[in-house]
Amino acid sequence: MKCIRVLAAGLGLVAMSLGVSYAQETVPIGELEAQTGPLATYGWINHQGVRLAVEQINKAGGFEVAGKRYRLQLFAPDTRGNPQEALIELKQLLEQDHVQYVFGPFLSNVYDGVEAYATQNNGKFLMMGGATSMHAQLGKPGKDYLIRTWNWDGGPTGFGSAMVSYLKRKGVKRVAMLMQNDAAGKVLVDTYAKIFREQGIQLQVEMFEPGTKDFTAVLAKLAEKKPDYLFPGYADAVLYDIIRQATDSHLFTRFFLVRGSLAPCIKNKAAINDCIVYTPKYFKQAEKTEPKVKAFVAAYRAFYKRDFPYDVAPLCSSACYDHVHMLVAAMQKAGTVSDVAKVKAALMSMHYHGVWDISFHDNEEVFGFDVVDMHKGGAISVIHLDPRKPH
Repeated sequence: MKCIRVLAAGLGLVAMSLGVSYAQETVPIGELEAQTGPLATYGWINHQGVRLAVEQINKAGGFEVAGKRYRLQLFAPDTRGNPQEALIELKQLLEQDHVQYVFGPFLSNVYDGVEAYATQNNGKFLMMGGATSMHAQLGKPGKDYLIRTWNWDGGPTGFGSAMVSYLKRKGVKRVAMLMQNDAAGKVLVDTYAKIFREQGIQLQVEMFEPGTKDFTAVLAKLAEKKPDYLFPGYADAVLYDIIRQATDSHLFTRFFLVRGSLAPCIKNKAAINDCIVYTPKYFKQAEKTEPKVKAFVAAYRAFYKRDFPYDVAPLCSSACYDHVHMLVAAMQKAGTVSDVAKVKAALMSMHYHGVWDISFHDNEEVFGFDVVDMHKGGAISVIHLDPRKPH
């Protein structure tokens, strides 16, 4: 199994010069994400952010906790979105690499595949991921290890509730939902059926099997009732196909996205009349007004030697750049790098002002977000909402 190990150059010399062991000078952290494969949209960009944060922290000389300096060592196996591979990799992270802090997974099928083993190790490590299926597990007995690093959809402060309210203000009466038939898709259907019902918008639902490429028949079926918007999901790999086929067949030209990126809409902008997308941060706008965002974008370009991926970058709010810096800050606040209960308590009490403005509620992350509304031809308007404030 191939792991990416990020470690500052010369670390061994630093350890010897201080007269301490290698293990005393590093804090191993892990990442459990799909960096390749059909569901890699989130995992790949998350990994980009984690690597950048580790590089910055180590290049600055590491960090100090309780009078001792540490650096980070990153172990980042590629799950490829496969739960069986992820289980093997998580076991190696905990048992061989002695990792106590794991970023990810974002994918619900991966979390469901490792959940039993993770629960067996409750109290020994922290798992900080954005998987939708994590939400129902938060705060339950044996789940102290679990922190969800993503806004929840439902409830009075949910980003999904706010976005459906935005649809309602546009006069929308009926929405067609086309979701993948898997763990995440089923949770999303249950969650949004309730939200739409509460807001008085009719919702019709169809499910498709993983691996589906031809959506024409199910799109035609959904179009029969003439819904105002199509609500497809949940990853770019399928959104590209769904939106292209929907517009090519002239069945749908208006889309509502709460998962995935803006990229599938941009690619089909000539045929789309309206595309409303949940975007944790619209970087093209934020870069101009927020110094920390501008610095992050510049650091990304310098480190990776390529342009910033504006279309998919917003997805890295899960298990990403800010979270590595937050973990270090929590260790410093707790005065320990190894007592995971104390570190978690420090994280939960934190209000972190980074690229995102992040706090936690009931083991789940809360942050402001942008609703990006792309109109015909690609013109974009942006509304910023914060679930912590009335909207």
